[in-house]
Amino acid sequence: MAEFGLRYPCFKKNGSNKGLVLGKAVVANLTVTLASGELYADDGLAEQLSEFASGSVAMETDNMADTTAGALYGCKVTNGLVVYNKNDTAPEGVLGYMKVLMVRGAKKYRVYIYPRAKAALGNDNGQTRGSSITFQTAQTTFTVFADDKGDWRRTKEFDDEAVAKAYLFEQCGIDAESSDVANAKLSALTVGTLPLTPAFNADVTEYTAATSASSDTVTAIAADSEANVAITVDSTPVTNGGAAAWNAGENTLSIAVTNGTETRTYTVKVTKS
Repeated sequence: MAEFGLRYPCFKKNGSNKGLVLGKAVVANLTVTLASGELYADDGLAEQLSEFASGSVAMETDNMADTTAGALYGCKVTNGLVVYNKNDTAPEGVLGYMKVLMVRGAKKYRVYIYPRAKAALGNDNGQTRGSSITFQTAQTTFTVFADDKGDWRRTKEFDDEAVAKAYLFEQCGIDAESSDVANAKLSALTVGTLPLTPAFNADVTEYTAATSASSDTVTAIAADSEANVAITVDSTPVTNGGAAAWNAGENTLSIAVTNGTETRTYTVKVTKS
């Protein structure tokens, strides 16, 4: 058997019905700590016992969205600002991913589920650009515990990737029928009482509006309650539900909706007369 692929790292925090795809998987390395004991009698080894004590999964992904960081580490995400506090408490939840195997010339897909895991922020490295390009990754270390039944890991092997992916997403609370993009949408958008052209539609991302007022209240409601909404006017942050100030002429109102690894941006060109 040879392992040559890693895909779909997922996490669902306890108490939530919806999980997150953490990004595109780069590395997932498991280290197991065993509690062991030995009994010697009559000048020889009479008994030996090794039991699972804990484990850790060192994971790297290509990127990590702000909302994902908030769900994993317990940090606060507000209007695109991520605040890490020493009192943040990372939630426990279900961790999962899929490995691609080669067994006697045939591809197999093995799903790994850790029913009780807790994330810790990994190292964050930066490097100036030189004569070559070095890609940086998002690093997270998960501590793995045994659950109430004593289970600390479950695996299941499949011949078909689509079936394996569906099983993984089911275990981690991810809707296999809809992508993260489908959830990175608004369900409603209002700019004061201004009519939007065209009328608001969650699948339409570009609008125009006209106003004579110096400001209007902007309210954007995400279709998914766990998504993050960040609003700006010409790069100036605006509080969701707060007033956006207009300059004479054209103003660019941007509403970025981030859910998991995906971001959808709605734009309203507001012309002030």
